[in-house]
Amino acid sequence: MAGDLKDEIHPTGFGKAFKKQMLPKSLFSLSAWVDYVGEWGISRALFLWILYLGLLFVCALSVPDFATFALGWFFGTAPIWGPIVLLSAANSTWIWYVHSQFLSHVHPVLLEVKIPREITKSPRAMEMVFNQLWTTSGEVTFITRFWKGSVRTFYSFELCSFGGEIHFYVWCWKKYRRVLETALYGQFPDIEIFEVEDYAMNFVFDPKKHMAFVGDYRKVSSSTDYPNVFPLRTYIDFELDKDPKEEFKIDPIASVFETLSNLKPTEQVWIQLIIRSLKQDGELLTYKNKWAYQVRYEIDNLRRQAALKPGERLDEDKPPQGFPYPTWRQTERIKSMERALTKQPFEVGARHIYISDPDHFDGTIFTAVRWLWKNFHYLDPTGESMFVSKGWHNDFDYPWQDWKGIRWNLLIRRGLDAYRRRSFFYEPWKSTDKSNVMSPEELATLWHFPSSSIKAPGLRRSLSKKAEPPANLPI
Repeated sequence: MAGDLKDEIHPTGFGKAFKKQMLPKSLFSLSAWVDYVGEWGISRALFLWILYLGLLFVCALSVPDFATFALGWFFGTAPIWGPIVLLSAANSTWIWYVHSQFLSHVHPVLLEVKIPREITKSPRAMEMVFNQLWTTSGEVTFITRFWKGSVRTFYSFELCSFGGEIHFYVWCWKKYRRVLETALYGQFPDIEIFEVEDYAMNFVFDPKKHMAFVGDYRKVSSSTDYPNVFPLRTYIDFELDKDPKEEFKIDPIASVFETLSNLKPTEQVWIQLIIRSLKQDGELLTYKNKWAYQVRYEIDNLRRQAALKPGERLDEDKPPQGFPYPTWRQTERIKSMERALTKQPFEVGARHIYISDPDHFDGTIFTAVRWLWKNFHYLDPTGESMFVSKGWHNDFDYPWQDWKGIRWNLLIRRGLDAYRRRSFFYEPWKSTDKSNVMSPEELATLWHFPSSSIKAPGLRRSLSKKAEPPANLPI
């Protein structure tokens, strides 16, 4: 069923739309060949196993009594590589165990936020909320990290549509509920927060009744190998920080709510932004891999480009000597990057799931969900930044990647399990290599309460405004 639906909706597949190269960039590079076969939907692991078995076969033909020779080398060198492998495996297993033990004793709660009819504050108010949630507690000492398995606090800010009815949810640990509510009520005193049952836990996937599409939202850029250095377009770029009148507000998140409102009763869309504070000391191996260093390096690179003469190319060994004359786009890009450096960064894992019954599974809807944040893309050739869907079902480009929908349904079950657990930074669905780095400004742009100027039909607003009782009532 999954294969038939995929062929009907998008015969050419869901993944990358780029022109294939006839041959790898380097004919003598193993990594280039591995990437090349991967682009054609062939398993990289399978390709390496075929190479490995082929080499074994050649060696077996070339070396007399190859089995005895190989076993002799294997056991003879075991005292050298054995302890290294065992220690590495033991360390990974222990970290997995203590993290799982710690997280199993954490009691999560899911809070639904009901917004009032009128919200006049700009997304800057939500930025203040995220600022209050930034903390590195939980991993202070070696004992708490490696013996107790304590981890940094993380939250999940979720946006869901059930048949076109939009809900705002925040998932957190029960002991941090007061911290979260204090931060939200401090900026939005008219909202209402309720503890509700977990919709993800209540959903039971049945391949005969349901079809789904799973993906991760990731920052991508053709300008650099480190896409996290370039911020997305934020509410400041749209001048929402100036608090214009309702009739003059142009909030790009309006298209997000319209897309989520345009669902049939049999369709659902779940979106989660799992956040934790970015801890830059002691986690990354080298100083050059640190986010702040990368941002400063790209800023300096933009400044050097601004000092180039017409027709001159940038030379790393010989910096330009002229006075910098940045263009408008270079100036704006530097300003946004400098502004990000002044704020506490978050590590963000973003995931989305589109669910429907097989008869109404609509390729146009999950395509819209994949490109849900395109209003926030920064398409500057010197500092491009896009937030698009990657991984999971996005990698299914060719029919030979999935036989009778077996892998498709397997990924649905795995994606649902990862979503229910809100697992991204820790076991069992650790994906830190696929996480994004965002400032509170970017987070507030992607997840904030819409003003009354946004009239999406699926938005649920409270019918009446909360009011405190008069202070002079008799006791």
